Amino acid sequence: MTKRRTILVWAVAGLTLLILGFGFYAGFRWQQLKRDLGIVTLEVSGPRLTLSHLAVRQIVLVRQPSADERLAVFLDDLRLDFADGWQLLPLQSLRIKRLDAQWQPPSSNDDNPPFSLPDFNQLVDWSAWLPRQAQIDLLDLTVPCASGTCQAQGQLLWRLGEHAPLPATLDLQLDHQTHHLALELQAYEQDSDTHLDLDLQLDGKQRLSMQNQLSANSDSTLWRGTLAMNELPEAPWLLDWLSEWVAYSPPALPALPEQMRIGAGWALQIDTQALPQDWKALNGELRLSANLPAPWPVVGLGQLQGQVDLSVRADDGLWIPTELNGDLTLQPVADLFAGLPDQLRPRAVSLKIVPAQNDEAPQTLPLSVQLAASGPSPVTLDTHLVLQTAAPYTAAFDRPQVKLRSPAITGADFSLKGLEADLRLRGRVSRQDATVRLEKGSRLRLNSLTAASDLAASTLMVELAGLGAEASFSDGQIQSLAVTGKTAVTAGEVKQPALRPQGWRWSGTLNADQSQISLDGPLSNDAGISLPLKLTHNRADSATRLNVSLPELFLRAGNPLAATLADWPPLLELNNGRMQAQAQLNLPGSGALAATAKLSAKGLGGIYDRTELSGLDAELSAVLRRNQLRLEVSELTLREANPGFTFGPLRFAGEYAAPLDTLAQGRLAWSTAEVRLLGGRLWLEPGAADLAAGTQQLHAHLRGLQLPLLLEAYPAEGLTGTGVIDGELQLQRSEAGISIEQGSLQAREPGGALQFRSPKIQALGQANPAMRLVTEALDDFHYDLLASDVHYTADGKLDLGLKLHGRNPALEGGRPINFSINLEEDIPALLTSLQLSDRVSETIQRRVQERLR
Repeated sequence: MTKRRTILVWAVAGLTLLILGFGFYAGFRWQQLKRDLGIVTLEVSGPRLTLSHLAVRQIVLVRQPSADERLAVFLDDLRLDFADGWQLLPLQSLRIKRLDAQWQPPSSNDDNPPFSLPDFNQLVDWSAWLPRQAQIDLLDLTVPCASGTCQAQGQLLWRLGEHAPLPATLDLQLDHQTHHLALELQAYEQDSDTHLDLDLQLDGKQRLSMQNQLSANSDSTLWRGTLAMNELPEAPWLLDWLSEWVAYSPPALPALPEQMRIGAGWALQIDTQALPQDWKALNGELRLSANLPAPWPVVGLGQLQGQVDLSVRADDGLWIPTELNGDLTLQPVADLFAGLPDQLRPRAVSLKIVPAQNDEAPQTLPLSVQLAASGPSPVTLDTHLVLQTAAPYTAAFDRPQVKLRSPAITGADFSLKGLEADLRLRGRVSRQDATVRLEKGSRLRLNSLTAASDLAASTLMVELAGLGAEASFSDGQIQSLAVTGKTAVTAGEVKQPALRPQGWRWSGTLNADQSQISLDGPLSNDAGISLPLKLTHNRADSATRLNVSLPELFLRAGNPLAATLADWPPLLELNNGRMQAQAQLNLPGSGALAATAKLSAKGLGGIYDRTELSGLDAELSAVLRRNQLRLEVSELTLREANPGFTFGPLRFAGEYAAPLDTLAQGRLAWSTAEVRLLGGRLWLEPGAADLAAGTQQLHAHLRGLQLPLLLEAYPAEGLTGTGVIDGELQLQRSEAGISIEQGSLQAREPGGALQFRSPKIQALGQANPAMRLVTEALDDFHYDLLASDVHYTADGKLDLGLKLHGRNPALEGGRPINFSINLEEDIPALLTSLQLSDRVSETIQRRVQERLR
């Protein structure tokens, strides 16, 4: 007895532990399932289970799989009746006194799989779990809509066949204020076909009916049906109700909207497995006739009004109109043209299509099409369209005219005013390709254009005649697209800070495809300049390349560069010689601008400020990369310059490099820097200077300056001499200008002679006994030493400390005489006096006289 009792105790304990373990595991799995399904609340109140039914007083289910998605369901007084004989299926009936469902979808459902229709077998399997009949006495739905959140209240009832899904009926009734909407769907089988009939009643009156007949074949289904709506006096309150669900504001309706009618019939062969993703599976015919006397909302389009009669045939997903007649007006929703600038978005679009006289070949449908868009920028289209209604299907349009008028269009970085477009086209479209060409008279006009780069242009005209577009298609997608042809752009006046205001013109060839766009042709202006250019834009990486060249320009006929560039130095006149240039600019999709340029000049001559220039030859090249400019001067030779005295040639070779943001603070390096001056040579040793520093020190050498030429250039009456001068000059450059802190000049051995035989000097010696010895000595002074210290300030003051040692053979037996003379000269004033003489051109003399006034 004791042993049995022990065994029983252990058995009960083991069973208890097993039940507790199972309960713990089941609870764990249930909590995990709730987390996986996003269930945050599940409450069941008052359940009652019998052999014949299940009753629950209340069920509360809240599912929130993500922060912005929520589904809440509340059920009151649920009763589910089972089949007799302990059978779970089929469920006999379902009765719910109140069902309240509130749904907030996720803000983005890009990860959701695409929608596809279930096949018939799936529908049969699902229907096995549906009660044969069900009734929801009060259905309360809260779902998102265009106005935010919308509510719908009503009742729902369905009935299924006793042992099969069909026949079946569905009755949905919705209430809106004092009005009532009833939707009844009946499905049944007759022979081997399935019938679906739908009726819509408004306030107890039948307004819409739809019959569908589905005949299943081995690989497709034949869908035949009709739809009819003859009148709709309930339109005012129905539209007001729909305005809560879609983006729509109901207009004031006419007194008798019951004239609205819609009729349709179809017979389509469809592949139910491919729908709705692949509409190419459609084959068959469709007829539609509609009359909408008042604006009616169409989801995704807007408010549609008018009448249309349409017959189309579907051939492997391609819809071919066989009859078409319509006059429609659309007030579009805001999103329909959201991609256009505000000024181009139409407020209303009207379309009128009427059959035209058929002078074409058989199996064609000629149509006259008129389209008009009203709004800030009215658009009209008028064309004759011919549709080929038999394979190969094509659409041909002959000289359609498109007109656009817009007073102003403003974008983020541009503004257009007075836009007028007049396009005349001819083309053909098929399933495989399309060809469109702009005919004579196609052009764009603009009163003015402004851009963010301080560019302004007025009286623009773009000639488009001759442009053509060709495209090829495959599976409904564009495989290739090309636009080619000649075009021209004319601007009456272009204003830009770097340019002088004047007219500009471009004419050339446009070539564009899916990979790049290119323009090739000369750009010219009223000043007479002509610049052949080629622009290429790569669409893959948004990179742009511009090649431009300046053909050889002969300046004797005029200087168009001075009349083009606003920053051309006003004191620089070039009236002789020739020049040419080439440049390439590369603008990547992201990154800094890169550029290269070359300039070649031969025999340039003219005037800069108060200096005559002649024989200027130059070879320059520039490279801009990573915001660094590098200018290389391989040759710069000036044969002669004349600021009042003649010197030259001047030669320079070197390079300059600087950041683009601080262009004047770069580094100048040279291998050659010299000038032939008064028979001598003045030069710098190869070196470099940092212009970013406050000052730059330069050491210049002077060799072989001919004293006779210097005295000839210096306006001192009666002063002549012989000798050769050498020297060293310590130059300093600063913001104030060029100065000489230390300099020295000295005549070469054995010296030379000076003769100062001016009547004024002789009179001074006779009048002043102290000066008599000086004047007599300088009358014929043979020197063996001539040296001077040199100081020159940035404001043009020259100080010379002269030392002379020599003798006059005719004075006192030729005894040695020493002179120390301090000479001060205002170089700008000296040059001014020289430039007022006949040593320079009349232009320079005139400039000097104007400055002295």
